[in-house]
Amino acid sequence: MKFFSSKAPPKLLQLPKELRDSVYLHLDNSDIKNLRATCSAMNRDVPLRLSRVFLSANSLNIKVFRAVADHERLRHSVTEIVWDDARLNTQHDPENRGLPVQQPGCTSWFCSSPFRPWWFKRRSVDTWYRKRGLKEPLRMWTWHSPCICYKALIKDQIQIIASDVDIEAFKYGLRRFPALKRVTITPSTHGTELNPLYKTPMIKALPPGFYCPAPRAWPVRTSMYNRRIGPAGPFETYQETYGINCTTEAYRNRWRGYRAVTRVLAKDEQHRVTELVVGGNEVGSGINCHIFDQPCVEYSDLVNLLQRPGFSYLCLDLLTENLENEDWVSYKSGLLHAALRKAKDLKHICIRASTGIRGGELESFYFEDMEGMYMPLSRIFPIDQWPRLEHFGLSGFFLNIDDVISVLDALPASLRSVELSHLAFLGDGDNYESLLFIMRDTLDWRFRPERQRPTVHIIATANQIFPRHQFVEVNEAVYSFLYGGGENPFEGNGCMIHRGRGGMVRDMFNSEFIEPY
Repeated sequence: MKFFSSKAPPKLLQLPKELRDSVYLHLDNSDIKNLRATCSAMNRDVPLRLSRVFLSANSLNIKVFRAVADHERLRHSVTEIVWDDARLNTQHDPENRGLPVQQPGCTSWFCSSPFRPWWFKRRSVDTWYRKRGLKEPLRMWTWHSPCICYKALIKDQIQIIASDVDIEAFKYGLRRFPALKRVTITPSTHGTELNPLYKTPMIKALPPGFYCPAPRAWPVRTSMYNRRIGPAGPFETYQETYGINCTTEAYRNRWRGYRAVTRVLAKDEQHRVTELVVGGNEVGSGINCHIFDQPCVEYSDLVNLLQRPGFSYLCLDLLTENLENEDWVSYKSGLLHAALRKAKDLKHICIRASTGIRGGELESFYFEDMEGMYMPLSRIFPIDQWPRLEHFGLSGFFLNIDDVISVLDALPASLRSVELSHLAFLGDGDNYESLLFIMRDTLDWRFRPERQRPTVHIIATANQIFPRHQFVEVNEAVYSFLYGGGENPFEGNGCMIHRGRGGMVRDMFNSEFIEPY
């Protein structure tokens, strides 16, 4: 019998170095992490791949960010900075996103304890382990331990914001990451309790069972108090939400990360950032659309970035709550159109509005109220200025089908993908069903070579209720209908997608989750 020495290298390491490196290139980051953890030899051989770093008003995130920036090998692979613009709540949330003080399962003395934050509930520890199918350890922290942890995080956050340490770190990163091309700013980082959108160092360091309301600074769609932040002074509407002591500047600073990033990028002439992602749609938020009502610093800084040579990628989530009640003032001002017109080299444009839409209709209007409200897409999108556009995305817009077709038909031959999600339609009987029929029969897309046919991404209203972070997309079914002779997934249902019509259930905070609908 032949025995092999335990010191023999793994078979993978016996392959030529060039071949091993080729294999590693096909692995995602989670597989890379697992492979490096198998043994010391693999840890040395498999290169750590780090393309994204995180920043927020948290010392641990800043420490890791600077450590990567100072690492002579890792810093060269960073292509994206994600600014987590969600902040821990320091008081009761006026928009009711937190927990009530009294919770089922809590004894009255515990809930009324002066040392207990308003949001804390002891049973969250049990819930955390139960959801994961794990047994709670015998030695678990006492109820006041999370309070101590939370207070430390709050103190740290306050000190960082007061000193702008995170902003200085961002400036440092712009100089230290030579491959940097994208900056993402989002309030959605913490996602759900079990699935954060990004696993930042801060989130990874939180102990199991720790629970607090999801940190979030930007106002959300349900607040109903989305108002102007231009230079015209304070408005009573946001003071009704945040108190009479909330100044215009304090309200603007709820978007502190966005303001800081765009200000720094506007002043720095040497940076190489050509892509900007402003998130928030996952939690019904985004940048306040009223920066486009009239000129302001937030608008000017954005324009400064868009007009830079080589700027090619913009994903912009807008907080547009009740904008229809204001006659679409933020769109009709012309400032958004003027800003987008500056981006001559744009290849990817996606604008997602938080306008309330369900089943192809505006939630706040009946049909008779909609006449005269329509606004052509040409008032927003300067299609003729983007000859190399590859992606065009719309979500949360009120549209005329003929106008949509006109815009799609005018998009350049370089187009490879389109998003048409959560749309409301003007005409009586207009819906996703009729839109797809007209797209198939009118556009020349199906006559193009297969690799040049644009894919169409649609997130539609399902005929059953899902958790807010889950949705139904119908990409493959739409592709089959447009190019392969398949059935219209909306046929007979207008704007609703029913079970068995090719929809797939996805999760905003878990990219691996997918199941047929």
